[in-house]
Amino acid sequence: MSDVNMLNDDEVNGVNGGAGKTSFGYTYDNNGTVHFANDSGSLNISAADWKWLMTQYQGPTMRDKEAQLSTVPVKDIEALLNDHNNPFK
Repeated sequence: MSDVNMLNDDEVNGVNGGAGKTSFGYTYDNNGTVHFANDSGSLNISAADWKWLMTQYQGPTMRDKEAQLSTVPVKDIEALLNDHNNPFK
């Protein structure tokens, strides 16, 4: 009798591409966490932070806003999110 190899939820998400893709092509999981990546690195951004980030960019469509964000270095996005989420502000 052979052993049955089962995939866990994270492995399944990796196989099927996760829960979906944003309009610019960033993948997001079942919790809405967006995996942002560009030439400067990568970062997982919560659904709430992603929604807030999109308010910081101009454009007639979400794709335009995401295209603008795609040019921002990851370290700058981290700094912006840290400032936004600072409980002492």
